[in-house]
Amino acid sequence: MNPRAGWRAGVVAAVTGLVAGMGATQPVAARESLFQEQLDRYRSANGAIGAVATVRHGDAVTAYGSGSTQLHPQAKLGADTRLRVGSQTKMFVATIVLQLVDEGKVKLDTPIERYLPGVVRGSGLNPNAITVRQLLQHRSGIKDNLGFVNGDYLQTAQLLLNPRWQLVPPTQQQMVNEGTKYGKQSEPGREGVYSNTNYTILGMLVEKKSGTDLTTAIKKRILKKVGMTSTFYPRPGQKSLPAPYSRGYLSVAGVPFADVTNFEPAVWGAAAALVSTGRDMTKFVNALVSGRVLSPARLADMRRTLPVVRVGDYGLGLAAFPTACGTAWGHTGSVAGYTTRTVSNGSRSISIGMNNTAVIAAPNDAEQRMVDKALCG
Repeated sequence: MNPRAGWRAGVVAAVTGLVAGMGATQPVAARESLFQEQLDRYRSANGAIGAVATVRHGDAVTAYGSGSTQLHPQAKLGADTRLRVGSQTKMFVATIVLQLVDEGKVKLDTPIERYLPGVVRGSGLNPNAITVRQLLQHRSGIKDNLGFVNGDYLQTAQLLLNPRWQLVPPTQQQMVNEGTKYGKQSEPGREGVYSNTNYTILGMLVEKKSGTDLTTAIKKRILKKVGMTSTFYPRPGQKSLPAPYSRGYLSVAGVPFADVTNFEPAVWGAAAALVSTGRDMTKFVNALVSGRVLSPARLADMRRTLPVVRVGDYGLGLAAFPTACGTAWGHTGSVAGYTTRTVSNGSRSISIGMNNTAVIAAPNDAEQRMVDKALCG
């Protein structure tokens, strides 16, 4: 869902002194203790049952856990704990679209109607004016189908509480229709407004042009290539997570009121349904940012950013994040019960996740401090 909430506000100035104090001369035990303190702060501020941060420097992986994977019995989260990573799925879908561009099967500036005739229909929407690039960069003018991103919480509640879709998973076209039925929210290409509907459409494009379903496409084109053994894109109806995993909760002021672990993944679809671990996500983002997944030309396309409202600088399925030592790349994710983020500078990366979607969260800088320590310390 929304890939960035309050990320930018004064973060670089706030952490410069901290990063300087966590350099290589600091004893390892002291640095790890400080990192653990920030993770504990992060979990507490968001009222989560558990949280995990996985740090990768090359092939070396270190995981920090806070709290528990579930209310009872308690178990600590680690680098191999599976979570729903939400909108981090968009990095995978965008990567495959760009691979298809290199293969000559897709062109970025071709209208989506040419590839998927009849899929995009709504008042004022012209699918012949909406390009693949605009879908990737959230400049299509199509409204978000999940509501939360644009502050339409009634729409979100109706979607989350729809019992029919938990019994009979929605089709991709149904989820596209949930966004397009509201009509045009802006002219294509004019304004960057984050919309999960864009990536539902792109998932359909991947399936049509790759000749296989999205589960298989992600597995063959990315997971096997990178060596991500614990990650999968669930098929409709595949609600449960294989062990080891963390349960997911909705909470208010730190009090969980609903266990939403086994939510129907087809609701999130190509926009946010991926399941992964900190070990796998840090490996993927390092490989992507360092140029081991895409051609140089397509990676350059991916990293060419434009502003997106309430998000910041966004490329083609990849977001730019400020750190105390320069720009890092990655994505965030939020679906019912899980909140995640993975960022990389190409050689160092960090993946942070918690088993909670907080209705009320206390502002804090702990997440940014962990990112800066992992990438710059």
